[in-house]
Amino acid sequence: MVRQIQSLIFVIAFSLFALVGCDGIFIIPEDNLVFKEGLLDLRTFTFNEESVVDIKGDWEFYYGEFHYPPFHGEKKLTGYLNIPDSWQGFAIEGKKLPRSGHATLRGTILLNKDTIGQELRVFIPDVASSYRMFANGVLLGGQGKPGINQFDDTPMIKSKYYTLIPDSERVEIVFHVANYENNFGGFWATPSIGNKYALDRERMVTIARELFLLGALLIIGLYHWGLYFYRRKEKSIFYFALFCFFLGIRTAFTGNRYVLELFPEMHWPTVFRIEFASYYFAVPVFLLFIYHLFPLDANRKFVKLILSVSFVFGLTLLLPISLFTILLYGFQFVSFITIAYVIRVNAIAIANRRPNSKLFLAGLLAFASSVAVDIVRHSMNDRGMGLTPYGLLSFIFFQSLILSSRIASAFTRAEELAESLTISNDSLVAMTENLELIVEDRTFRLNSTLQRLKKDLLLAKKIQQKILPTQELSIPHIKFHLYFEPQEEVGGDFYDIFELNEGTVRFFLADATGHGIQAALYTMAIKSEYESIKRFITKTDDLMNHLNQKIQNKFAGLKIVFSCFLLDIDTKENKIYYTSAGHPDQILMGAEGVKFLPRTGNIIGLRKEQEYTQDTAKFGPGDRFFLFTDGILEQKNSRREEFGQERILQVLKDLKEKPGDRLIADMVINLFTFQGKVNQEDDQTLLVIDWV
Repeated sequence: MVRQIQSLIFVIAFSLFALVGCDGIFIIPEDNLVFKEGLLDLRTFTFNEESVVDIKGDWEFYYGEFHYPPFHGEKKLTGYLNIPDSWQGFAIEGKKLPRSGHATLRGTILLNKDTIGQELRVFIPDVASSYRMFANGVLLGGQGKPGINQFDDTPMIKSKYYTLIPDSERVEIVFHVANYENNFGGFWATPSIGNKYALDRERMVTIARELFLLGALLIIGLYHWGLYFYRRKEKSIFYFALFCFFLGIRTAFTGNRYVLELFPEMHWPTVFRIEFASYYFAVPVFLLFIYHLFPLDANRKFVKLILSVSFVFGLTLLLPISLFTILLYGFQFVSFITIAYVIRVNAIAIANRRPNSKLFLAGLLAFASSVAVDIVRHSMNDRGMGLTPYGLLSFIFFQSLILSSRIASAFTRAEELAESLTISNDSLVAMTENLELIVEDRTFRLNSTLQRLKKDLLLAKKIQQKILPTQELSIPHIKFHLYFEPQEEVGGDFYDIFELNEGTVRFFLADATGHGIQAALYTMAIKSEYESIKRFITKTDDLMNHLNQKIQNKFAGLKIVFSCFLLDIDTKENKIYYTSAGHPDQILMGAEGVKFLPRTGNIIGLRKEQEYTQDTAKFGPGDRFFLFTDGILEQKNSRREEFGQERILQVLKDLKEKPGDRLIADMVINLFTFQGKVNQEDDQTLLVIDWV
C-alpha cells in the first residue's frame, strides 16, 4: 500500500511539474533587449518561430496628457517610466505622482527589413485600469475607455493579444493609460512582442492550463459536494467542496479572466469585487475545513475571530474600488496568520497521532507554500498566473487519499455498480424493442429544431432591419427612398445615412461577398468598424483607407471582402464628394445629363496597402442620385440574361420627372417582370436621392 501511494505521489508531482513548466517549453525571452529612453533597437534581431521579446524598459512618459499619434510639435516629456513599473511614486520636480491619473506612454521599435510585412503578435497583460493602444497611428484596440477624469473613465482589466504587421522599419507604439480605481496604475506585468507562432503557442498553453485548473476545481468541488450529500456528518467534506468552488471562481476571474469571454458585457466593478470576494471568503472557509477535520486540536475562539475579521473585510467590498484595493494588504496579513495557525493545528494533530495527519501535512505544505509565494508576488505587483491552483491540486490529491478511508467500502460500491449495469442492460433491451417509437420521437425533435431555426432566422431578419436607417430620417434639402430585399431572411447588403455636419449628408452603401447568414455576419463586422470612424474622418478617400486598414488588421483570417460606395453631399456648396471601392458605377442625373460615377479603388479587404481617391461633381436642386448594389445589375431571367445597366437607365429616363418612391416602385416591378419565375440570385438594395 505504501509503495502504491509513493507511485501515485510521483505521478501527480511529475504532471504538475510538466504543467507549470509549460510556460518555458517554447518561449525564450530576450532579456538583453530593453527600451532605452523610449527606443528599442531590434535591427539585429530576427523573429523566428520561437522568438519573443519583452517590451520593457524606459518608455517616454507624459503624465496628465493624452497625445494622439503622430506627435506634432514639441510635447513636454514628464520623464522615462520603466515598464512594467507603476507611475505611483514617480518623482517630478521633487513631488511624487499619485496612483490615480492618466498618461501617455510612447515607445519606438526599430526593426530590420526582414521583419517588414511579417505577422507579429503583441501581448498586453493586465493594465490598470483602462487603456488604448496605437501602432504607427493605427488604433489596435484596448480595454475599457481611458478618460481624463474618473467620470469619463470606464475601467476594464484583461490581458489581450493583438496582431501587428509592420509596414516600415520603424514602429511607434503609443499607449493611453488611465487609472482612477486600482491601487497600482499602469502595467501589472511585462508586455511582449514576438512571432505569431510563438505567442500563439504561449496563449494556447496558458488557455489549456487555466481551463484545466478551472475544470479540475469545479469537478472536484462537485464530487465532494456529492460525497457530503450522502455523508452529512462529515462537515469537513462540505467546507472542502465550498473551498474548491471559491478557488474555481477566483481562477475564472483572474489570469485571462475567462468569465469575460462568456459574459463580455458583465459590469467590470462587479467582476473586480467578485475576484476580491473569492479571496476574502476562501480563507475563512479553508479554516473551517481544518477545524472540522481536526476538531480536537483547533481553537474555536481563534476560528471565530478569523471569521469575524473576514466578514469585516467582505463588507469593505461595498466601498469604492479605489478604497478597498488599499485594504488588501491588511487581509494578506490575516492570510499569513491563518496559514501559520493551520500548520500549528496540523503539527498538534501529528503529535496526538491523529489518523492521516502526516499525509495531510505533506499536501498542506505544498498548498501553503504556493499561497505564500502568490501573496508575496501580489504585494510586488507581479500578477501573472498564480501557483495557488497547482498547490491546491497537490493538496486535493492528498486529501482524496484521506477521504478514501472514510467512505463506503469497495464491496458496497461494486454492488451499486453491478445494480447500475443491470438497469442499463434493461434500458438497452427496452430501447431495442421500441426502436420504431424512438425513431418517431427523434423525427419529431428534428422537426422541432428546424422550426426553432426558422424562428431564429426571422428574428435575425428583424434585427438586421432595425439597425438600418429608415426613410423617416429627415434631412434638409435631401429626400431619399429605399428598397432593401435580401435573397434569404438575412443578407450581406448594408447602408447608412447620417448628417456629417451642418449642410453635409453622408451616404454609405456596402455589398459583402456571398449572402445569407455568413454575409449578414460580415455586415455586422463592417458596420462596427465603419461606425467607429465615420464621424471623425471627413474625406471620403481617407475613410476608405482607414476602413481597409481596420478590416485587414482585425479580420485578416476571415477574408472579409466587400465593395462599397461612400458619398458626401454638400448642400451649401452644391457639390458631392465620393469614393468607390470596387462598387458598380453609380448614376447621377443632373442638368448636364446622365453621369456615371466609376470606381476609385479596389474592393475593401483584398490588400492591406491599396490607395483610394476622392472625386467630386456638381449636385443641386432638381438633381437625382441612383445608388444600387450588383444584385440589381446581375439578376438573370430564364434565358440567363442579366437585367443590366441599359434597362436601369431606360427606367430612369422614362420616370425622371416622377417622385423617388414612384421610381423605386417601377424599378422593382420591371425587375420582377424581367426575372419571371427565376429566383432572386443576390441581395438587392436601391437608394434614390433627390434634391428638393
